[in-house]
Amino acid sequence: MKKIVFDGQVYAQRMTGQYRYADELLKALDKLIKKDEFEIVVPEYVDIEGKFKNIRVVKYGRVKGLLWTQTSLPLYLIKHRAVSVGFCNITPIVRPGITAVLDIAYKVLTDEYKNLYGRLSALWHRLHYFIAAKSGKPVITISDFCKEQIAEVYGVPKKRIAVIPCGWQHILSVGEDESLFEEYPVIQKGGYYFALGSLEERKNFKWIVEQAKRRPEDTFVIAGGSVKNSSEQLDLGGIDNLIFVGYISDEQIKSLMKHCKAFLFPSTFEGFGIPPLEALAMGAPVISSDTASMPEVLGDSVHYIDPYSFDCDLDALLREPAADAEKALERFSWERSAGKLLKLINIYRSGRK
Repeated sequence: MKKIVFDGQVYAQRMTGQYRYADELLKALDKLIKKDEFEIVVPEYVDIEGKFKNIRVVKYGRVKGLLWTQTSLPLYLIKHRAVSVGFCNITPIVRPGITAVLDIAYKVLTDEYKNLYGRLSALWHRLHYFIAAKSGKPVITISDFCKEQIAEVYGVPKKRIAVIPCGWQHILSVGEDESLFEEYPVIQKGGYYFALGSLEERKNFKWIVEQAKRRPEDTFVIAGGSVKNSSEQLDLGGIDNLIFVGYISDEQIKSLMKHCKAFLFPSTFEGFGIPPLEALAMGAPVISSDTASMPEVLGDSVHYIDPYSFDCDLDALLREPAADAEKALERFSWERSAGKLLKLINIYRSGRK
């Protein structure tokens, strides 16, 4: 059987959606396998002691940053005649493995990456999309929307693309931190709209800015961090009812979701979209864009908007009926996704088609 090694460079990164995907899948997979059945290789400066019971943790190489996956990891793979599984769009160029292509935004949204870092990042990721497509190995993605795009744009046979979706159950084990209600007294429980995401153009926070301008009687809260690949800025000049709280903890996010009037997700492009499911799990009504993967993931459990139109009566929208949140939530779990991943790996390493 082929030796399988997980790319552990994700644990050297700040937690975002794609790294959460890797972390939650691996933690769920760890519960399904025998001890030392798989390895995860991490840089020597990464400490994940105690995270896994059955996945064997190996420390190898001191190279910093994403270059570790292109230097130390392939050396380890060659030495041990192993195949890697990478979860975040990247694979060792000299020894491509099973790769999760979470979306192909850098290919289809090239006009949105305007700064130098963004343009270079787009070229880098498109190279990896191409390598994964031509490797002959399985490609993992997170929605049928992404599967169709990968097949169409890169010509990957659909039978090679496995849809292993995200889950949402992690939010249940997170504590609550209500400190932001004290720090920002204007944020009153039950009286604000909340949005979460990185400051990228596709997150479409300009839609929320426009709603705040049009609804001065309402409070809007946005949480998120800047990213190097985007020069997107929030112009909040003169908008007193919109509060940007920056990058916050999971505990603070959970508290804001739990007490918001509604969770807003006007993104124009998402491969999956974990935050709306988290918000539904916290009992929040969700107002989402009707684009990309969102109807596939959220079904009838949310209220939809056209993210390219600012004409929207949020109060009227929230009065419209929506299916019970459970209808969307019951379709996804990290445990079931880990089972799909294990099945995919077992088929591949045994040489079966």
